[in-house]
Amino acid sequence: MTECPKCGTKNPDYEASCIRCGEPLVNATTRSLGDTDFEEGIPKWGSARFNGMMLLKLDVLKSDQSFEFLANEITELAIGRVDPDSGNAPEVDLTPSDAIDKGVSRHHATVVRRDGALHIVDNDSANGTYLNGQRLVARQPRILRDGDDIRLGHLVVRVTFNVGGS
Repeated sequence: MTECPKCGTKNPDYEASCIRCGEPLVNATTRSLGDTDFEEGIPKWGSARFNGMMLLKLDVLKSDQSFEFLANEITELAIGRVDPDSGNAPEVDLTPSDAIDKGVSRHHATVVRRDGALHIVDNDSANGTYLNGQRLVARQPRILRDGDDIRLGHLVVRVTFNVGGS
């Protein structure tokens, strides 16, 4: 167990940030979800700004599912899964990637454009949203960079920015 330096909460050793207050934990460097074999918690330093005809590409790891959007046309981009009651689906519908069993909420997260960059915001999801292994504090935007990994529950999406058509 790792004690949070801010609030004193005892956190499992695999947590990179406090489960209560979101404070980064000093001793946590990587996290594991048991039977998954991807690595998280590695700092990424890709570009955060985009211009011209840049594409935001979201590739669902361990899946054939992929999404592309013109980055400069995004104001808000919903990420989640189909609502079985209404049939409504978000722009990034992860249902075909076994989203329900992997803990993705219907309205899990949102990509928003602000100040010339794209940000990811956790929508107070049940199983959390993680950016490069760091759990996001609900409703607080974090900037997206080329090469980032977003984990929604147990499903990982890789972010890339490409020039349109490449």
